[in-house]
Amino acid sequence: MLLVPLVSAADTTNYFYRLDYTFENMGDEDFPLEQEDYTLPLFLNNTWQSVTILNRSGDFTRAVIDLDGNLGIIMDVDDILAPGESLSFGIEYLIESKPQERPSFSMAEAEGFNEIPPDLVSEYTGHTESFTVDDQTISDVAKRAAKGDETVLGTVANLLDYVTQNTTYCNFETPRYPLDTLSDSLGDCDDQSILLISMARSLGIPAYLKVGVIIHPNIVDSDTSWEGHLENDADGIGWHGWVMIYIPPWGWVPVDLTLIDEDTGLDYIINSPEYDPNIIEALNVSEQAYIGDTLITRERIIASDLHVTIIDEAGEVYRNGLGAETYLILVIGSALAVAIFMMFRASARDQ
Repeated sequence: MLLVPLVSAADTTNYFYRLDYTFENMGDEDFPLEQEDYTLPLFLNNTWQSVTILNRSGDFTRAVIDLDGNLGIIMDVDDILAPGESLSFGIEYLIESKPQERPSFSMAEAEGFNEIPPDLVSEYTGHTESFTVDDQTISDVAKRAAKGDETVLGTVANLLDYVTQNTTYCNFETPRYPLDTLSDSLGDCDDQSILLISMARSLGIPAYLKVGVIIHPNIVDSDTSWEGHLENDADGIGWHGWVMIYIPPWGWVPVDLTLIDEDTGLDYIINSPEYDPNIIEALNVSEQAYIGDTLITRERIIASDLHVTIIDEAGEVYRNGLGAETYLILVIGSALAVAIFMMFRASARDQ
């Protein structure tokens, strides 16, 4: 299924990524694991990145696909942890990635809303659990921020001006609803992205959340959250979230609100770092209950005697002239470090 690389050898950078989980039952009663606890992600494959499995600890029973088409594999484990028992499993990936061609954006070439394909409007502008398009406050703020611009590029640039100028980066343990981010002007990478997506959707602009990893030797982080139940150690790699938004005539465009610091909304569009090969796409979020499922998982874990350790490590990294100075801000939300912890819930279909 994922054994044939889709990326040509030219200009390709190779990365190695190992992801390890350990679950420890520190209580005096059996703890039942749920399927999402022992489901591992299979990254997206396309013309600019190919992700294959090098090794995994143990067998898997089957593959699953969630509401947004993201693939995962369910590990073959005993789903009951006895008191004092621990369970560990992991996976190692080979990532082959090359730069994407960066479009030349120009207001002179910008097109209007009528150029957005109707099928994309139908699929990517609706109200969901995480993208609260029907919230009147969100739609009112979006209309004011858009400033009546008749082009999609100009409108998105105006929305970016509003969100980036009125939101301060702050890391949270779980993703936040857009109204919360809007109300207190605080949010990390996926929080600010979710707010922008909700505002764009309310104006009829297709948008969704992309979750992935940044591979960079300067990323070293150790974090304990969820009231001491969750420990995450990262070395050379970190999880990140950004916006995918449809802007005619250029099509789907990545927009990053926190990894770079720009003067204008248009500059955020032009200089998005997601065209670089060290940012790897993992998951799409459009229909699933991204925020609600995370909150449910957190409450389940903190109400238990379970301790979870997640170790992310990028091995040898080969880079084509991409220096550490590329980014002014390197921010990895802790909520995204455990994004895969809840991405394949009961809604997943067996494959």
